Amino acid sequence: MTATALAIPQAYGWVVVAASAMGMTTFVFGTQVVASREKLFGKEFDERADVKAIKDEIKKAFPDHKPIADGYPDMGSGLLAQLLKPAEWYEFNLAQRVHHNTLENLTFAITLVLTAGLFQPEAAAACGAVYCVGRVMLARGYTSLGPNGRYPGGPISLLPLLGLLGINLFYGFKHGLASAGLL
Repeated sequence: MTATALAIPQAYGWVVVAASAMGMTTFVFGTQVVASREKLFGKEFDERADVKAIKDEIKKAFPDHKPIADGYPDMGSGLLAQLLKPAEWYEFNLAQRVHHNTLENLTFAITLVLTAGLFQPEAAAACGAVYCVGRVMLARGYTSLGPNGRYPGGPISLLPLLGLLGINLFYGFKHGLASAGLL
């Protein structure tokens, strides 16, 4: 078995910038959930009798835990979220869903960018940038129009992932076949 040295292309810095932007985009979506959480589960919400009753029950069951603030650990489907007005619950869940959907895709997306960048750094960085633009479009559409607002941002963020997957498969098979003496 022969080893091949891995050479990092000079343009790989752009891949790192793109991967960082992808992570930062996800972080910003998280701050939007925090803002929604603070707005909907804030001081006025905390002072309601029904909320206090639930928090007292939780405090009795978990006396060593800090008092609950801003609706934590409710993710939009728990006891506290059930006390929101339907429009408030919907608003919170839209922000939450944008963040979660982005997190669901992020590991795969960043892995594809970082590995494809070893072979085609400019293309990988460009795909990472388009992914970010698509995610921002999806977030704006989804939070303002609901689930139907996923378009065109959702497909725009999916297309670069397909391109990155193609780059990875092409070079993966190329190097795999070459190492097996088949090329």
